[in-house]
Amino acid sequence: MVHPPTDAHGDAMHPYTSKERPRENGHRKESMVFYITLVVFEIFLLIIYALWIDYKYPGAAVSVGQMYNIGVRDVAIMVFVGFGFLMTFLRRHAYSALGYTFLISCVVIQWSIPCFGVAEFLHKGEHITEQSYDINMEALLNALFCAAAVMISFGAILGRATPLQLLIMAIIEPVLFFVNFYVGYFVLQAFDAGGGMFLHLFGAVYGLAIARFLTNKDTLRNKDNLPSYTGDVTAMIGTLFLWIMWPSFNAAPVPVGNPQLRAIINTFIALTGSTVASFLVSRIFAHHRFDMVHVQNSTLSGGVAMGVAAHIDISIAGAFGTGLFTGAVSVLGYHFLTPFLARRFRLQDTCGVINLHGIPGIISSLTGVFAAVRAINDPSKYEPAEFAVLFLAGDDQAKRQAAATFISIGIPLVGGILTGILLKYVGRLNDIGPNDWFNDRMFWEIPSDYYQVVDKVVDSEGREMEMVNGSQRRGEGDRGEGNREVAEEVENDRIPRSYADAV
Repeated sequence: MVHPPTDAHGDAMHPYTSKERPRENGHRKESMVFYITLVVFEIFLLIIYALWIDYKYPGAAVSVGQMYNIGVRDVAIMVFVGFGFLMTFLRRHAYSALGYTFLISCVVIQWSIPCFGVAEFLHKGEHITEQSYDINMEALLNALFCAAAVMISFGAILGRATPLQLLIMAIIEPVLFFVNFYVGYFVLQAFDAGGGMFLHLFGAVYGLAIARFLTNKDTLRNKDNLPSYTGDVTAMIGTLFLWIMWPSFNAAPVPVGNPQLRAIINTFIALTGSTVASFLVSRIFAHHRFDMVHVQNSTLSGGVAMGVAAHIDISIAGAFGTGLFTGAVSVLGYHFLTPFLARRFRLQDTCGVINLHGIPGIISSLTGVFAAVRAINDPSKYEPAEFAVLFLAGDDQAKRQAAATFISIGIPLVGGILTGILLKYVGRLNDIGPNDWFNDRMFWEIPSDYYQVVDKVVDSEGREMEMVNGSQRRGEGDRGEGNREVAEEVENDRIPRSYADAV
């Protein structure tokens, strides 16, 4: 491990010099507020669990292990492994991607269980003080879905948020998530098998609204907002886990039997379609090469597109075509829309959640509307009892689906704007340096090879150049200029002097 040098007082100086002591003081202030907030919130949750939450035992015929394997385990793998590794593409932010996913998801799961309990009690017209809230596998599953929505929002601001800002977002977003769920599911009776509206669209809009307030000229121009070869490989681990588990994700909440069968098949086929389309369109628009950004993300868009209506009879060909269309649209979004938003509106979407979750979430919502219309016009595809369970709103189902879509955009948009304003104010506690965005060094103990990132390129004259931490220096033929570049980097505290001496 790299141990930071100390000054005369024994205080750590690295990654900052003594002349930047005010920023170091801000780091301590942010840390203290983080400690206090997390401890107080955990004590608050512990009291709620002690006084209100208990077990809900299933009937003798129900296999708890099977329920866990089909739903909770697979969705947990998607949240902790899938989303975590998917965000490790940044060359110096992998610790944060994995670590914050681990911590924040656990906090969200803890908080989501009582939040969902309040929503259920309100729906049933019961008072929370009259009886305990008994939880089962369904409660854990809903908590994991909420954690997935928060991870989507996290992807929009990846590399630009402090631990305190993420903790505050993790406290606020579940409340809004279950308000949206209460209105959409309990009031409007809209169906949403895998969270195409309530999860993906909600999380994307909320994260993008916050991202606008956490974008500045330093984050837009930061030289570490780049992938690495190793980072892209580890991100593909997340992609493959998500791809494999996505049918379970969409099928877990729906009724067992024909609906669950359709959810698995429709999602799987849609994923194959989005994968093929992503590779095809990626090579067309990426100078006849494949772009790993598209392969890591757009290939998954078919799963999002099936989120709302995965369990409905939309025909296998319909699932196939929806996957193809969504994959192509997602790639085009990464290629054109993401840079346009950053350039024209200063909206920096680090992971491109608008292309993987936002637009595919809208496609998923529209698919739900069309599926409802089709089912109402031809109910013969369903048994009467099944139709009553799947289409709770009856002839008004399509209208309710459309209304739930707009609500799933409006609530996170307003909530995200207010949260973004708050997080921007909280960010003043710790004045992050212009070179410290998209870096682990600010909040993590870093390994010995953390700074040894050298990118080799060839200039227009055919000479090999080296990029040390984003700054250019000559190769072996011009050691003097290279040393001057490294010296400048040391003065700006972007690489330690021990590494500069080695160069």
